[in-house]
Amino acid sequence: MPNIAIIGCGLIGEIHAKCLSELGVPPALFADVDIARAQKLASIYSARFTDDPIKAIRDPNIEAVYICTYHDTHAPFAIEAAQHGKHIFLEKPMALTEKDCRRIMNAVQQGGVVCMTGFKLHYYSLARKAKELIGQPIALTARVIDGRWPDDHWANDPVRGGGNVLSQGCHAVELLAYLAGAKPVRIFAEGGNLHHPGLDIVDTMAATITYENGAVATLLISDVGEMPHDGKFTFQAMNGKETVHLYNRLTSLSYFDGETEQIFSCDEDGFLNENREFLSAIAEQKQPETNELDGMRAEMVLLRGIESIRTHTPQSLIDLP
Repeated sequence: MPNIAIIGCGLIGEIHAKCLSELGVPPALFADVDIARAQKLASIYSARFTDDPIKAIRDPNIEAVYICTYHDTHAPFAIEAAQHGKHIFLEKPMALTEKDCRRIMNAVQQGGVVCMTGFKLHYYSLARKAKELIGQPIALTARVIDGRWPDDHWANDPVRGGGNVLSQGCHAVELLAYLAGAKPVRIFAEGGNLHHPGLDIVDTMAATITYENGAVATLLISDVGEMPHDGKFTFQAMNGKETVHLYNRLTSLSYFDGETEQIFSCDEDGFLNENREFLSAIAEQKQPETNELDGMRAEMVLLRGIESIRTHTPQSLIDLP
């Protein structure tokens, strides 16, 4: 099993460290510019720690890194890791600009390393069950609706976080493509900054996405108030007769065959399953299910959606890798 460094020791870094430990591969090194946070996690897992992320990435004893930092740091850290031959688990979103997404993709491919983008929803047991049950859907819907994010939250900072649409919307874009079984080819969106007037972000997007196999989807992303029944994430897919509905943070699944409804339940197992997939990809030197291409596609769909909002015109996605 590889020696792993966690870069960024906030909540997400802490969750990944716990998952890795449960899988028998506790991190060997923690890095955070806030040295106290790195030291805290290092003490739990008997690991080393540093306040220098670049030093951790370049450490010759480290074979893989988890990048769990502010979104604007993803590109420089991922590129540094790829150039030093380190496998990369890159938390979503891949980056906040097309230029940075392409820079990461090129560095990973030139470095010949495994790069996995952290789309935890893809790895929920019930997401896979929904895909198995629905087969090829004709139409899909997705909602990512959260409670209002504070204006001073780092993820709402236009530079560090990019706002709710770019930060969380990529989860829905990736899972819709997974359920549709095809790449997106066109998006049309409306929305904008509807309730964070002091910030230079898009906080709400209502979009229609068309896929290369003819399937269509509607997507709503915002932080205008979480719904108590469905929860923050909810997805539906219909194939002409059967329907599936994922809700309650993907821990509940309704399957309706036109006559009878079945309800399935599971724990929130996405984090653990995605860590298992990353370790397997490293061990077998294979592409993980959600790699750098999926990360780039998801963010590019949202960036083109923002352009659609700005221009009031559909945007082509056929040039995506």
